[in-house]
Formats: sequence, structure tokens, C-alpha cells
Amino acid sequence: MPTHNKGDVIQRQWEMLRLIPSHDMPGRTAVELAASLETRGYPVTRRTVERDLDNLLECLPLQVNRSGRPQRWRWQKARGLDVPGMEAAEAMALYIMKDAMQAHLPSCFLEALNGRFVQANKTLATLARNGASARWSDRVRVVPAHVVLKSPRISPKVIQDLQKALLHDIAVDVLYQSLYESAPKSRVLYPRGLLLRGSSLYLIADQRNSAEPPYHYAVQRFSSVRLRELEPWPTAAFSLDAFLADGTDQFGDGQAVRLVATISPHLKKILRDSPLSEDMRIVEKGEVATLSATVRDTWALHNWLLGHAENICVQQPAALRTLLAAKLQAAARQYT
Repeated sequence: MPTHNKGDVIQRQWEMLRLIPSHDMPGRTAVELAASLETRGYPVTRRTVERDLDNLLECLPLQVNRSGRPQRWRWQKARGLDVPGMEAAEAMALYIMKDAMQAHLPSCFLEALNGRFVQANKTLATLARNGASARWSDRVRVVPAHVVLKSPRISPKVIQDLQKALLHDIAVDVLYQSLYESAPKSRVLYPRGLLLRGSSLYLIADQRNSAEPPYHYAVQRFSSVRLRELEPWPTAAFSLDAFLADGTDQFGDGQAVRLVATISPHLKKILRDSPLSEDMRIVEKGEVATLSATVRDTWALHNWLLGHAENICVQQPAALRTLLAAKLQAAARQYT
């Protein structure tokens, strides 16, 4: 008779308890539970599941329809149970997400998730010992589709103060140094939102005594943040969704423009799979393919066009064509 490590058995039973539906849901059969357990790396028989359930019924608020066939299990109505821990699917999701998030989340955010990552690794290690048929942690990786800069270091206190200011509509007195300034300058800001773009975190805020719309402030460039709880809050309404819809989150003026460009066969294939916009059209005349799409005129668009410079030639808008031509000519001079 095979022996089972007690810790592995407990882990399997814990996983099974998480699979049992609540009282207001149809119950699950032992066959269904065994199948779900197998996909999570715990190959067991229906009989083993039934034996586990019968034993757990003596000490847990489980419910089973003894008269029906097949028998179905669920939690009792008035005595639910919050099963802590982590199921295999959650552990695998966190394992995959960690690779992706490391490239995009500031370090202070990642540190807050370290406990969950450790727990995920322990769960996956248990699955490996149990001989899971698919060892996803050995077979799945996340690879960015572009060059990703390392996340900047951000003071945890800066984040904490900005979060408090955002949640409670509190102005902040900050020292902030932009890319174009030689030293930090004092500003009074009214925080409106936080925006994670690539590996950089930005505060969206109004500046006191400024007629300009909300502006992006790179959080790593704050050298100090102090709450000003007595500062009057501006009456102007702000919607983060509207801010994003305007394309302002991608920098530039965000105005909608009709992009017309000739594209190479290679780029045509890429855009067939991943269109630039909902109304994108590609018209082919002979060997020439012409793209048309409504897009936001932003830095992100400019960078994308420059990144595909050998595969695309912008025809309209004329101002965008002139801007890109100047940048490409300046770049070409670097190599002459």
C-alpha cells in the first residue's frame, strides 16, 4: 500500500475544501472533485475523495445529499467556512504574474506581495513532490514584447502619504524635480490618481494656482511629500476614466487624428492580428498596402511609429509626417 506524506495529504484536502461550493450553489460530486484535484496536481481516485469527505464531515459544516445519486457535496447554509491558504491555480497565476509584475511594478509594491509569492512557491513545490503531470513552473515564462527599463526605487513613505492624500482628498506639499529642472522645486498639488505606465509610476495631480489641466508627476522624482489637511480642495470635477479616454495617459496632447500610412507586408500581418484601432482599415492596391485608423496623437504613438520606421511611411496628418521625418533625419545623422 503506498505511503503518503502527512503534509501532502493535508495540502490535498485543503485544496479539496476550497473546491467545494457554497450552500447556494449546486453541490459537486466526488468524481468532479477528483477530476479538479488531478488538474491541480493531486491525482486521486473517487474513493479517496469520498473517504476524505466522510472523515471531514465529522468536524466541518459540510452537507451531502445521502439519498440522491450521485451524492453531491457543498457547505452548509448557516455555517460557512473561510478556507485560508492558496489553491494550485492561484499559486500558478501568482508565479506567472511575478515575472510580469517585476518589470512594471515599483519595488515598494512588489515588496508588499513577497509573502504571497513565497506561499505560491511553497504550494508549487508541494505539487512537484506529488508528481504533478504538468509542472507549469518549469514550462511557463513571461517575456516582454519590448525593452523594459528597471523599476525606479520609490520611498515607501512617499507612496504611503500619496495614497492617504488620494483616498481622503488631501493636498500635498512636495519637493519635485522634473527632467528639465536642475534642482527640486516646492509645489502644492491636489492628487487625482495614480497611473502605472510601463515600469514608471505617475501621480496625476492639479497644481495650486495653475490654469493647466492635471499633469503627470513621476513618483520617483518626489524627494518629500507632506500632507496639507487644512488646504481647501478644488471644486473642479475630475474623472480618471475620462483622463485615460482622452489619451493623456500616453503623453502628448491626446487629440484624435486620422492616421494614413503605407505599410510593409510584414507590418500588415502584425496589424491584421493586433489592430491599431476599432476602425482600422487596410486597403491593398497592387503591391502597396495603405493603413487608415483613428488614433490618439501621443508620445506612445510616435514611439510605435519610430519603432516600425522601416515598415511604415506616414502620409497623414501632415504635421505628424513632418515631425517623424525630422526625427528620422536627426537619427540618421548619428550614423553617418
